[in-house]
This record gives sequence, structure tokens and C-alpha cells, in this order.
Amino acid sequence: MDKKKLKPWLIAAKLIIAALLLTWVFSQVHWHDYVIPKADQKKTCAVLGGPDAQGNLTIQTGLFQGRTLTASALDFVPVPGKANPYDVRRLGFVSAIKGLRLPLLAGAFGAWLVSWLVISVRWWLLLRIQEIRIKVWEAVRLTFLGQFFNNVLPSTVGGDLVKAYYVSKHTHLKAATLVSVFVDRVLGLTELSLLAAVMVGVVLGLGGLARLEDKPIRYAALAAVIVMGMVIFTLTFLLSAGFRRLFHLQKVYQRLPIAHHIVAAGDAANLYRRRIWSLVKVVLMTFGAHMMWIAAVGMIGFSLSLPTPWYTYFLYIPLIYIIGAIPVSFGGVGLIEGLYVGFFASVDPSMILALALLARLVQVFWSLPGVIVAVTGPKLPKVAAMEAELELEEKA
Repeated sequence: MDKKKLKPWLIAAKLIIAALLLTWVFSQVHWHDYVIPKADQKKTCAVLGGPDAQGNLTIQTGLFQGRTLTASALDFVPVPGKANPYDVRRLGFVSAIKGLRLPLLAGAFGAWLVSWLVISVRWWLLLRIQEIRIKVWEAVRLTFLGQFFNNVLPSTVGGDLVKAYYVSKHTHLKAATLVSVFVDRVLGLTELSLLAAVMVGVVLGLGGLARLEDKPIRYAALAAVIVMGMVIFTLTFLLSAGFRRLFHLQKVYQRLPIAHHIVAAGDAANLYRRRIWSLVKVVLMTFGAHMMWIAAVGMIGFSLSLPTPWYTYFLYIPLIYIIGAIPVSFGGVGLIEGLYVGFFASVDPSMILALALLARLVQVFWSLPGVIVAVTGPKLPKVAAMEAELELEEKA
């Protein structure tokens, strides 16, 4: 099956996967405040009001929450950590959103924007190391255009391809352009993996091995080890010709469609090693951008008053978005929300879904300026033409 016939099926498959994942996430959520009966802790009842002066709640129960009745708050499981036995009401999605602290949410919008601006300058520096000189403002514009393609459009065209195409129009160093985008992505994933691994070490160091009894911490530690192992192997494979020769991997990678990227990555690595101080700047900027971005997600969590420590954001968020980069749906829709619910399992799924959706809202909001770039910039050619042109330039 050729690419033109395969793409509609690929788009349909991603949309179906996203719908299934979102359906599962929403099935875990309570839209309204709820209580858990002591008599049957496997079911829940929606709360309409109370408790009143006598400690009674007005609830809805039944298969479809169709029966309205009054019951004592003492008949329900108290909220963990609350001393008052009448404190049994758990917040649903609607109450979580209504309780937002707007100044913190505004801070999250600002921190997210700063993070992306730093990432834009980082890519500009990577281009300069490759002797590709464009204006900083152009790098910012193209970064937002790439984010628009990654986070808003249900397209098989990735933002990296779009950025590489437009920059290739400014330089004769076509292969170096692709390498800069490739290194930009690899560098980001590598530092996110390292940040998650460091936070696992910090959490275990402060709490000891007993923290592994906490399921989310245990899963995060396992995920961090697996991700770091994959990153180390991938970087060694891409950047070390000696490693490939040692394990006789030349015949394998030479048959891959990205074989020229592997060779180019090795050449780029040699160039970066010769300009070590520029590379140090890039690494520090990447670290700063990621810290700012994770802090933005943390501000959203604090604005929702989530009962989770600050360090969980620096532990879980990198892993969520690394795994969420697996292209099973457009922009990780459904997959990322499911990972939020899975990793933050100690918090009510209703509140975690609010966190995940608000984080996606901020991400999409700051992706929208890419529309302006698409309208005011050069006309984007058809996907097939763009891919064919880049492929010819790479071979040349």
C-alpha cells in the first residue's frame, strides 16, 4: 500500500485510539461532588447538597443516579486526612474547576510562554553551531508554527518537518538543518529523562526504599529506569560509530530509512564537541526551559489545590510527556490524560483530569500564534511535495 492510501487509515486509527483512551479517562471521573457509602465502598453517590445542621446530605443514587434521598454524613467514608467525621464530600470535576485560583493559573500561562521562548532561542543556537544563521525572531516564529502542527492540527505532518522545511529555504546546508531539528528533539527528551531520573533519586534518598511501597513512585522509578536505558542506548547508537562497529550494527542501520540521519548525527556530534561552550549554553537553556514548563504545570495543580507535594510534578510530568510522545494519537490526546490519571493515582481522578485538561488548554493556547505564522509566512506546500523536496535535498 502506497503512502497516499495509507495516510487516511493512519489518521482514522489515531482518531479511534484517541477516542478510546479519552473514553477510559472520562469513565474514571466524577463530574459532580460525590460520597462513598460505608456499606458498599465500590459504588458512589452524587451529592446535591449538605451536610445540613443535622449532618445530613442530599444525594442521588441508583443505577443512573435517578433516586434522590437524604442520608446522614456518618453513613459515608470520611475524606482521608480530615479529622471531622462529617467531612465526607469529595470534589468532582465541576467543583474543581469552579475553585480555580486565577492568579496562579495566569502565572502558569506566563511560565509556559517563557519556556517556549527559551526553547526557540535554544534551537536558534543549535542552528548557529551548524553555521545556519537566521534571525532569533524567525526561530521563535517557526517554533510556534511547529507547536501549532504538533498540538492543534490532526495531521500526519509533524512540527519538526515544517520547521526543517522553512529553514532549508534560508540556507544551502540542508542536511545540517535537519540535524539541528533532530538534535533539538533528542536533547529535549534526554534532559527530561535525566530530570525524572534525578527526581526519583531525590525522592528515594529523602524517603528511603520504603517510598517504593507507594505504587506511583514505584511505577515512576521503573519508567525512569527504562526510559533512561533507552535514551542511553539510542544516543550511543546514533553518536558512536565505534559502538555500531563493535556490535556489527552497520548492516542494520544502513537499511533503515533514517540511515543518513544517523551519519549526520555523528557528524553533528563532532561539530558540537568542537564547540563545547556553545553546547553547554544549549544544555543549560534546555534545563531552564524544562524547569519553567514543569513549574507551569505545578502552578495549575496549585491553582486547583491538589493534595500532592511539589516534587511529584518534577517526577511525573517528564515521564508523562516522554511516554506521551509515542505517536499513537494526535498530540498525545487521550494518552497523556490517561498517564496523568495513572501517575497521580493518589489524587482523585476528577481533579487530575482538570489538571490534565487545563495543561492541554495552556499548551493549545500558546500554539495558536502558529496560525499567524502560517498565514503571514510562505505558503505551505502539499505534504507529499514537502517530503519529496526534503528527501532530494538530503540525498544531495
